[in-house]
Amino acid sequence: MSGYSEPNAVVRREHFAAACGGDATTEYGKFRSFQKMKLKKVHAVVTTAGTAAGHKLDVFHGTTSVGTISLGTSAAGVTASSATLNRAVAALEQVSVKSGADADGIADVIYEFEVDHDAVRTA
Repeated sequence: MSGYSEPNAVVRREHFAAACGGDATTEYGKFRSFQKMKLKKVHAVVTTAGTAAGHKLDVFHGTTSVGTISLGTSAAGVTASSATLNRAVAALEQVSVKSGADADGIADVIYEFEVDHDAVRTA
């Protein structure tokens, strides 16, 4: 099978990173895949409210900022997402989030991605 007839082409996968945030401008939720992937979107669920209206999580692919999730002073349980990213990520490259200037806000982060169906697999 190849292309869109390949089942992996239509299955969204996820990676969960707990408790991202708590120290301003610190990197959290580092994630790597052994396969090439397409990072579709990044989602956040607030677990501890931030204290700054401009509180956010910046999404990084390596050292390049590729998106933002605005959280502000949202209460625990509030969800927010980045824009659609559709970012190609090579095998073993890192994606992560960095907290904004708020040192109090914490969120669980979920990376939504698709496996690149031409990725090499272990035999």
